[in-house]
This record gives sequence, structure tokens and C-alpha cells, in this order.
Amino acid sequence: MSSPSALTTRAFAALLALATFTAPLAANAQSPILEQIRESGTITMGYREGALPFSFSDIKGQPSGYAVDLCLRVAEAARQKLGLKDLKVRWLPLTAQSRVPAVMNGLVTVDCAPNTNTVERQKQVAFSVAHYVSVVRMLVRSDSGIQSFDDLRGKVVVTSAGSTGDRHVRRLKPQYAFNDVYAKDHNESFLLLETGRAQAFVLDDVVLYGLRANSKAPSQYTVAGPALSIERNALMLPKSDPEWKQLVDQTLTSVFAGPEVVALQKRWFQQPIGARGINLALTPSPEVLAAWKQPTDQAAE
Repeated sequence: MSSPSALTTRAFAALLALATFTAPLAANAQSPILEQIRESGTITMGYREGALPFSFSDIKGQPSGYAVDLCLRVAEAARQKLGLKDLKVRWLPLTAQSRVPAVMNGLVTVDCAPNTNTVERQKQVAFSVAHYVSVVRMLVRSDSGIQSFDDLRGKVVVTSAGSTGDRHVRRLKPQYAFNDVYAKDHNESFLLLETGRAQAFVLDDVVLYGLRANSKAPSQYTVAGPALSIERNALMLPKSDPEWKQLVDQTLTSVFAGPEVVALQKRWFQQPIGARGINLALTPSPEVLAAWKQPTDQAAE
């Protein structure tokens, strides 16, 4: 018969062996997304085709932009964490309207765009720490005379369906008695403004500046009107995988803490980009600098 101490020693050894065997599985089970990436050797990310400078299709039709670059750093962090030699990045174009269902249904592991972190959206998806801060305003023709929402009575206001501009347009319509139109994406919204079928386009100001700069005649358009809200832009993530969110947040926080974020800002906001080689000439605002210095995943509202 074995002594009690021998039984204890053997039992401990068996438990230790079991723990050693099951620990990686348990760790993997905590993040279904990381396990999926490990098994497939692929990470699928969403992007916009017309949200310059955050996320857009370049002259070769490839995903480009500030948020896209941040997502590529997330992909590299996942590759290193999983110890993979290679990791294939698969890109899926999304719209403001399709992004939430795509994230919720697992079609993408992260949406790389200027997604506004709102309390309402947090009920369905998660957000990374903010990577930028924008202000919702409107884009109008320079010769339109439109300076405020009082000037929009009886006119047509467009925004992209599912965007934060969508929320403001619906909210303000009864007060200012304008007609509202909801386009499928930012490019279509701008086309309605460009062709005169809409007199104002409501959206995040940085994206509006990008669309204006990328137009055939940038001087014909002006960003106008009051600041409707301050938007914390973030990467959109599935709500049910906190370990994946932690990896994303740690990656972004590391970028923000070093000189790399300054280089990214200059590349995408202060140098020629896109098919037309436009320069937005936008320096980071105090709100953007604060978001980098003290990263947060809290909604701005």
C-alpha cells in the first residue's frame, strides 16, 4: 500500500501534467477569434471603400488608410501571439449599414474604419480604444449660402445609412423641416450632393474633408454648420471575445505611446494620398492628442 505522502505526490504530479496538457486549450478557448485565426492561418478584416483617410480603396483597389494600417499592426500582434510563421489577411468591404451585422455574425474579426463608439452600438458590438476624434458637421456647395440648419428648410439633406450622421439627420428633421435621404455609402452620399440632388451631406468632418479633397473640384465644397457631436472613432469588434479586444487595445495603446502614431498621422492626414494625390493638411486636434495620451473605449456621448 502506498503511503499518504506518496499518494499526494503522485496525485499532484498527475494534476500538474493535466494542467500542463490542458492549459493551452483553456487559453485558446478564452478567445474563439484567436483560435479561429490559429486554425485557418487567416484573419478577416472589414474596411470602407470611400472613407478616406481612415479606410478606402487605393488606385490599385487595395485597402488603405490610417485605420487599415492600425489593423495591420493588430494582425501582426495576433501572428506573434499565436506563434504563426505567416498570417494571411483577408479584406471584406463593408458599408456603414452592413458593418454591425458583419461583426456580430463573425464575418470579420475587426472593422477597420472610423466607427463612432456610441452607447447604443455598444449593446451589439464592442469597440477598441479610440484611435481618432472627429466632429459631425455638414458638407455643402461653397456657393449655396448654407451656413446652418436654418438654411436647410425645404432642402434635401443626405447622409450614409447606418452612420452617426443618420442619427442626427433623423433627430433634426422635425425641427428644421428638411427632406432626408439615406445613401448606401459615403461615395453615393457625395454623388447626391455633387449632382444637386441633395444640398447638404452630414457626416464626420474628417471624412467630409477627405471626400471634398478627392472630388473633381474641391473648391466647390465647404464643410459648414455647427458641431453636432464629438465622435470617438474606434475599431469595431465582436462583443463576446474580451481576450481579442484586449489584444487589439494593447496593440493600439502601444502604437499611441510611441513615435509611430505621429508618423501615421503625417502619412494619412498631412501628405498626398489616394488616387488624386490629395493632402488633407490636417494636424491632430487637442482631442485627438488626448485620445492617444489617455486611451479609452468609452463612448463620447
